[in-house]
Amino acid sequence: MGAESSQVSAATSPTGTERDPTTGPAAHDAATVPVYPGVRAGYGRPAAVAVRSWLEAAWLMLAEGRAYVEDLVGGVAQPQMQQAAKIRLLEQLADVDSRLAGRTPLADAHCLALALEYGMSELADASGEQLAGIFGLHEEFGGDRCMVEPIFVLWERLLDGFPGELPDRLVAQGQRDLLATLRTWASLARAAELDVGLLAPLMKEA
Repeated sequence: MGAESSQVSAATSPTGTERDPTTGPAAHDAATVPVYPGVRAGYGRPAAVAVRSWLEAAWLMLAEGRAYVEDLVGGVAQPQMQQAAKIRLLEQLADVDSRLAGRTPLADAHCLALALEYGMSELADASGEQLAGIFGLHEEFGGDRCMVEPIFVLWERLLDGFPGELPDRLVAQGQRDLLATLRTWASLARAAELDVGLLAPLMKEA
């Protein structure tokens, strides 16, 4: 079978009808893969290392992750924009996973390939194959459809399970909540004897 046939079979059921993105394997994986498995298992690291990695993860999810999700929500009439946004979101989550694992932050150019090759282990316990399904990477890039429902399911689980607040800057009171959260983060950094400006480089990129 050619690539086109593979794309069609991945997006349809064995009977040839279009898959329901809310009930297929991708939806199941999005709803069931363990999130933050290291936290739930009680794995510990030195305080300064743990605080730094979690603060970096929090900022990346709050600032950049939410922005990509907003693009997915607002791009219903622009599937090609959604396709680009979901790839960037997956790359961002792969970077967060790497930081939580204590590894050197990934270069953007390598995030997607490494996520699909090795999966994730800290943000979620998910294989590359599961991530490809959840993010609908079987779809033809540039096509007229974009599956996003499983992404929303996984994203909400990541927000709900995060050990701290990730305020939405785009809603009422969002900016006030963000300032309160930043003050909390600064207190955590000082308690761990870290430079309170450790997030400045990430904030400049946002």
